[in-house]
Amino acid sequence: MSTSNPQQLGTVNGVPIVAELGGGLSPEGLARVTLSANYVMANPPGYPTRPPADGEYSKRLWPTVPSGTTCNFLKPEAAALVAAGAAIYA
Repeated sequence: MSTSNPQQLGTVNGVPIVAELGGGLSPEGLARVTLSANYVMANPPGYPTRPPADGEYSKRLWPTVPSGTTCNFLKPEAAALVAAGAAIYA
């Protein structure tokens, strides 16, 4: 049984991006998305170093990932971005 654990992981145009993290996090759980808006990432407590699979751009762009960037995020974060209309699956 998973517990509810919604976390704000960033913002798009000032709107919070909230993902349900109650199911736990796993590096195998990555999803690739293309952003359709600038994404300002937050650093919530306990969340892994971000972004998990694209360290080459995290050093250059942290904390804002620009619109048009295609990258990997943990599945709950990718799903929250897609649900907010800020990304599409790549």
